[in-house]
Amino acid sequence: MITQIPPDLSRECVGGGSPRGPEIRLETILAPVDFSTASQRGLTFALDVAKRFHATIRLLHIVEPPSLPQWGYAHVPMHEAKLLGEAREGLGRLKDTCNVGEEIIKQTEVRTGGAAASICEAAQDEAVDLIIMPAHRHSFLGRLLLGSVTQRVARCAPCPVLVIRDRVIKAPEGRKDFAVKRIVVPTDFSNASKKAFPYATALARKFGATITLLYVAPTHLALGLSQVGVVLEEKRLIEQAREELPRFREASLDPHVQVATVVLSGGATHEICQFAQKDGADLIVMSTHGHTAFQRFMLGSVTEHVLREAPCPVLIVREREHEFLVSQS
Repeated sequence: MITQIPPDLSRECVGGGSPRGPEIRLETILAPVDFSTASQRGLTFALDVAKRFHATIRLLHIVEPPSLPQWGYAHVPMHEAKLLGEAREGLGRLKDTCNVGEEIIKQTEVRTGGAAASICEAAQDEAVDLIIMPAHRHSFLGRLLLGSVTQRVARCAPCPVLVIRDRVIKAPEGRKDFAVKRIVVPTDFSNASKKAFPYATALARKFGATITLLYVAPTHLALGLSQVGVVLEEKRLIEQAREELPRFREASLDPHVQVATVVLSGGATHEICQFAQKDGADLIVMSTHGHTAFQRFMLGSVTEHVLREAPCPVLIVREREHEFLVSQS
């Protein structure tokens, strides 16, 4: 239920002065692939991101060791060598089909090991600025991205992670590029949730986009509250958010970026995704580390659910990580 929206969801600049906040310096992107059709669509999206920011891409394929070797442990090295060889050939063919030069796809790599750990290690070793992962169900990356590995990568990656669901980009009317005009940023007023703000602001300036600062008042409150107490507490949270969001916006966001503040009540996943759908959002920017009720939203099952249900790409940023932002000179 939407409890507060500016008229016609109009965005407003919040003050004068010079532009505030960092700028984007995106140089290296890590793109895990698995050779499926969905993965190729995700790579096409990643290539568009790279071209827009003049960045390079490193292609990565993970060969996971079998938990129970089919032909006995003596055959594991031979079988692994075969898989590695096939993967390297596959990456070479995939690179050729992209029709881009060495200045964009700078490196291809095959690693063995656990999926989440290998992706994070590769990102750390190569000091990449962003990981772009296509989320689809019916392949290796589908199991990787829609299961527990998603949360582990989001929590442990040394850089931000951009997740794009395959059904969003494969639909005839779906997104084929990274043209951002509307950005949604959920917040709970904590300092940790502010981590998403500079990314949203820098992207808004880059693309001339607008930002919606979104607060979801939970309807499932403490069990010790009576029915009347629940209603009063929900009302208090909503009223507090109505007062705090404009101040939060003015204190934390660039005054030259158009920002709307919206208060919703209900389940976090449903409200975030439904609002993004109705607002025609091009990107959701979410922090993965909060110290309040928002921590359950961002670090628990809601993160995975948002990745599954989001109608647009989701940029996941952590409180402490390598950034692709630099201070303005």
